[in-house]
Amino acid sequence: MEPVVISLGGSIVAPDGLNIEFIERFCSKMKIMDSSRKYGIVVGGGSLARSYISSLRPRGVNDNILDEIGINATRMNALSISAFLEDSNYKIPQTVNDAAELSRIYRFTVMGGTEPGHTTDTVATLLAERIGSRILINATSVDGVYSSDPRKDRSARKFSSLTYDEAIGLALKESVGAGPNVFMDLTALNIAKRSRIRIFVINGKDLDEYDRVIHSGRTNGTMIA
Repeated sequence: MEPVVISLGGSIVAPDGLNIEFIERFCSKMKIMDSSRKYGIVVGGGSLARSYISSLRPRGVNDNILDEIGINATRMNALSISAFLEDSNYKIPQTVNDAAELSRIYRFTVMGGTEPGHTTDTVATLLAERIGSRILINATSVDGVYSSDPRKDRSARKFSSLTYDEAIGLALKESVGAGPNVFMDLTALNIAKRSRIRIFVINGKDLDEYDRVIHSGRTNGTMIA
């Protein structure tokens, strides 16, 4: 069966400290998912990364070091996920190629960031490309892609589906606005486009959505293809 890659947002793993309750529920759900598939899980940095970066940036710490701190935060969160899964790696890979090799051994391959300048969404699309997955679940704190930030704009409209070019155009528009809230970065979207990887942007806290995407190819969120 085709592998599935999940980009698990730091906003749901560690919104304000590590969300152990969610991690336990998520990992319990993953354990009972289709056992004939392999899963790649790329975890974001969340509040752990933000707290360090927001404290150090005003002190003049350069962006490269801040990126490295953020990457290490994602790897700590990834190890926290891996600790609750069976048949998964307990040494967090530092490159996509290392993760791809681990995916030949384990049912669940869990990782964080890899290098400065690459978001975990980009890492997830690179991993999907590398292991031959055409399904990428982008699990976020919002239930899909909207015309504007639904937490700030009551008139925001949710898209049930977008083409790659429509999604790229929307992300480009958001990335230059005041206080951007980009649902996925442009590099990740362009990688998905070149390899025809379908992206499902879902409410990551709704565990039924993972089932819905993997078993039926449908979502209550937004599909980008």
